[in-house]
Amino acid sequence: MAEPERVPVWPAIGRLLHLAGRKQGRLSAALLCALLQAGVTIAGNLSLARAIDSVLAGEGVLFRQALLRTVIWMGLALPPEYVRTRAVGIFSEGTMAALRTLVSHRATSLPMAYLESHHTGDLLSVVNADLGRLKALLGHGIVAIVFRTAMALSALGALFSISWALALVSTVMIPLLFMVMSRISAPVAARANRMQEALGQTMGLAQDGLGGLMVTRVFGVAGPLDERFGEANRRVVQEGLGLVRLRTLANAAGSVFGVLPFLITFGFGGWLAISGSLTFGRLVAFINMLNHVAVPLGSLPPAIAVLAAPQEPERYPSPTAGAALPAPDPALQIQFAGARFGFDGSGDVIQGLDLGVKAGSRVAIVGPSGGGKSTLFRLLLGCYPLREGVLYIQGRPLHAWSLEALLQQFAYIPQDCHLYAGSVRENIRYGRPGASHAEVEEAARAANAAGFVRELPAGYDTPVGERGARLSGGQRQRVAIARALLRDAPILLLDEATSALGSESAGLVQAALERFMAGRTTLAIAHRLSSIENADRICVIAEGRVVEQGSQAELLAREGLFRRLYDLQFADADVEAAADAAAPVAGPQEDGAL
Repeated sequence: MAEPERVPVWPAIGRLLHLAGRKQGRLSAALLCALLQAGVTIAGNLSLARAIDSVLAGEGVLFRQALLRTVIWMGLALPPEYVRTRAVGIFSEGTMAALRTLVSHRATSLPMAYLESHHTGDLLSVVNADLGRLKALLGHGIVAIVFRTAMALSALGALFSISWALALVSTVMIPLLFMVMSRISAPVAARANRMQEALGQTMGLAQDGLGGLMVTRVFGVAGPLDERFGEANRRVVQEGLGLVRLRTLANAAGSVFGVLPFLITFGFGGWLAISGSLTFGRLVAFINMLNHVAVPLGSLPPAIAVLAAPQEPERYPSPTAGAALPAPDPALQIQFAGARFGFDGSGDVIQGLDLGVKAGSRVAIVGPSGGGKSTLFRLLLGCYPLREGVLYIQGRPLHAWSLEALLQQFAYIPQDCHLYAGSVRENIRYGRPGASHAEVEEAARAANAAGFVRELPAGYDTPVGERGARLSGGQRQRVAIARALLRDAPILLLDEATSALGSESAGLVQAALERFMAGRTTLAIAHRLSSIENADRICVIAEGRVVEQGSQAELLAREGLFRRLYDLQFADADVEAAADAAAPVAGPQEDGAL
């Protein structure tokens, strides 16, 4: 995988300020206080130098005056520090709230190829770590950058005003110190990244085990999963111990190399003081202010590095065409022309696909497993860019749509409908967040869901559980159909919603779908004979291209791939459905589950 692009520092700061919104006033107050605090601190150090010199000279009056000024300066530093700390806290908490919302939005908008190449546990681990670092940065980072820069520049000016020769020797030592420390800290950063990866792997394994708990128990795979988790956890411990060892060595080396510039400065400064070129008080003030140069400058690179963290590209490139692209057909609502697509590191799954769908028509998509049916839907939903060719939606090429506008054109009902933890009403309203209670309930009635919803303990306010676990399969499907109805998109993508349901639930779902599909462009991946009987056209997809298309009667008469699929797959499916309908019902009805 290519190395992520690094974002320039100042645009990153600009985005954080935009997120802060009205909290920017707090940041401005904190920055002003930081500048005041830097100036007051330097003035206090210079007053302290005069106090020390007056003690050595035995001048009591001057000592008392200098000491009083020092106390005043230090007292003046307290109010700016209090205001700065409080303002930064308000700014950081407000910005973090906006940032968490943005991260949640971006996580759902990441390219599908990126999500499929990273485990959810890895992503959660990285997000948690990055948000923690950003909170620390926002808490004091941006203000600290300004404060420490102002402090370093002010202190540097004061150093040269005390002794230009000593300042020159000292400031030459600081970059040498940074070079040594950066070489020492590089292995620490690399080991920290490896530990983060190991933590992500353990989170992913834990999530796999909990997410498929029933399968884990039924097939008795808890032992192997525990073993894999143990191996991953041992790697975390190993990387953690290695990180502790490297940090210990780096801290020890840092202590040694950190003292050297001050020893050299003190040695040269002591010689200047003995020779009479520098007073002892000014030497003490010089060494004290040297910290205000070295420490702030040393803390700037880590703060800036967090702001310049790697980012994923935000837009797909336009597809590269192998030949001139055809103009869109105005009669078609969906048009694939010479479309080619393949996953990274594999051959093309879609190979020169040509397919057009007229507005208001119903097209059934059938074909052998692995032929590209599901990939076709993913391309329509903007999950991947084409390698070659073009896909027109409403006469516009796919890459000309923003993802948000593109998805507004579709309602999607998969086989396994995903519901979110929350109430029935909330899950239906996800179709159109601004919908009223009456509109939600009307969508439920149209989806044949109102009957079972009324029987739930709290009606529309009944929690559905994680992924809709408290509802039956048929109930989840009808809630999903109600959600799609509420969206009222012009195009319906249907991955046969009734193929895994019993006959009674399938009948209710199919009736709801018939009402939904009336007058609406529909593409349906078909697994049941009833689905293809109601289609205006059937497209047979194999090896990534349309190999046959026409009505059911036309395709059966050709004795081609569709005929073979019909005999082997669809006929068997209908026999099973008929057997389900004739079988006596044992136990509670599916739609009574909660």
